Amino acid sequence: MKFGRAVQGLMSDGSEQSKLTLTLTVVTLFSSNILGGILVGYLLDRWLGTDPWMIITGITLGLISAIIGLVRILNRLNRSD
Repeated sequence: MKFGRAVQGLMSDGSEQSKLTLTLTVVTLFSSNILGGILVGYLLDRWLGTDPWMIITGITLGLISAIIGLVRILNRLNRSD
């Protein structure tokens, strides 16, 4: 929770550092969720022998969770304005 407040504080001042922080937060959010979904899907595919269905499911769930995280970040920014 402290990290979220720190990011929110940095993003609210409108400086170049705040823009960079927001960009890195969104890139990290998307890449970690999608790559995590691919990894879990790949491992489940190998274990269950269901190529490529679990990878497709992992990508889909990773993308959905990334979009939900982006909406949360945008809502937090709107509340701080």
